[in-house]
Amino acid sequence: MLAHKGFEGVIQGATLADLIQMECLALTTRAVRVDGGASTSGRLFFTGGQVVHAEVGEVKGELALFEMLRWPTGSFTIEEGVRPIDETIERDWHNLLLEAAHHADEIAHSATLSPVVPLPAPKTPADVMNETFNDPEILQAARFTEDGTLLAGKGADPESLQCTFAYIIQLLRHVGTSLGAENLKEINLIAPEQKALCLVSEESTTVLITTAKANFTTIAKKLA
Repeated sequence: MLAHKGFEGVIQGATLADLIQMECLALTTRAVRVDGGASTSGRLFFTGGQVVHAEVGEVKGELALFEMLRWPTGSFTIEEGVRPIDETIERDWHNLLLEAAHHADEIAHSATLSPVVPLPAPKTPADVMNETFNDPEILQAARFTEDGTLLAGKGADPESLQCTFAYIIQLLRHVGTSLGAENLKEINLIAPEQKALCLVSEESTTVLITTAKANFTTIAKKLA
């Protein structure tokens, strides 16, 4: 078998698009083998100054051409007298190179964009309550409505805690009414080893028995 005559070369300081432009302007009819490194190679076929076929492995046509145009470096071998079995490319070479350049610009632009970090979903009141009840500084807890429905609890006997503070709230409301301060919002009880925080709102009442070092201001802001 006779070896194909022709030149071999390495593209330096130029791109495969430059090679395609030169071949088309020269109105050549031949094949060019392109090696992209890492055992990756393909072929371009020219007829009368147009790209009529491209192949990279099993990929044919424009997809194969665009694949080779994405290779950053490579070498080429001109193969005279080699004709394609099929002509899979019909578009003018100018349009093909313009589309390849457009794709390259889109990829470069995407690479410069900062990744979008999704914002965490806002916490619901139930999430905040669960987080507070799970705080190790909270020893016992109860949350209940004005009509006595227990909504959440922590500890061995949240019902007793609810009953105790429901009575305390009613008692302090009577005292507050006589003093003109019936709008009760918060109760703080402090003992040497434990403390109690009771927060009263129109929707519910929350009672927390905490360690002595718990920060009531931080807890109240979180539950506000």
